[in-house]
Amino acid sequence: MKKTKGKVIGGALAGAALGVAGGMLLESESGKKVREDIKKLSGDFYSHIAPKVKKLKKVSEEQYHDLMVEGAKNYTKAKKLSLAEQEMLTAHAKRSWKHLKKHLG
Repeated sequence: MKKTKGKVIGGALAGAALGVAGGMLLESESGKKVREDIKKLSGDFYSHIAPKVKKLKKVSEEQYHDLMVEGAKNYTKAKKLSLAEQEMLTAHAKRSWKHLKKHLG
């Protein structure tokens, strides 16, 4: 059961990363370069944060958002990203809650 749940959560995180990347491409934000950079970063960010999310058995939306904020801060520091990039990653990660909550319960 634990292996299956871990695979479901891992799949949900991968799906969220793809959804975030797709959402960024569809946004009306200026600058193709910025969208491409964030697309690459979001996939890498989800790889970075996935082990922490997998450890959680049950998580509330607020706890998930807090985890994404903290994860984005740490990721931003490690990758030397700008504050704007951190804010975009955080916002997109928070939006993935609706998708993930289906698989975390």
